Amino acid sequence: MKKQKKTRRQRLEKELDDLAAELVKIRDKYTCQKCGKYVTGRNCHASHVIPKTRHALRWNLINLKVLCLHDHRDWWHKNPLEAQQWFKEKFPERYKFLMEHKEDSGKFTIEELEELKLKLQQQLKQLN
Repeated sequence: MKKQKKTRRQRLEKELDDLAAELVKIRDKYTCQKCGKYVTGRNCHASHVIPKTRHALRWNLINLKVLCLHDHRDWWHKNPLEAQQWFKEKFPERYKFLMEHKEDSGKFTIEELEELKLKLQQQLKQLN
């Protein structure tokens, strides 16, 4: 069976995911926010607080943190109440913002996604 070509929206969303992940890794200095280990490659995960299916916050860096593979897979997703409490205590301002905006609409036009891509690219360029 032939693989279906991705739509422009799907390609943009993937590019935005990659840009946001790179920015959060730089912001968090490639350090797991739970255990404090320096992590790279497949062990370095850009983890969402509010699931990325909530598009309004999907590429907002406030909604992302670096976790190592172990803490992302075996703690964050398996202990959501404990993880939420940890995040609330470690990042109270970010937690407050996310709780205020978790129900925001996330319907972006292609043009808005393109603008966001440029914004994230500019942020990345300033850090490099």
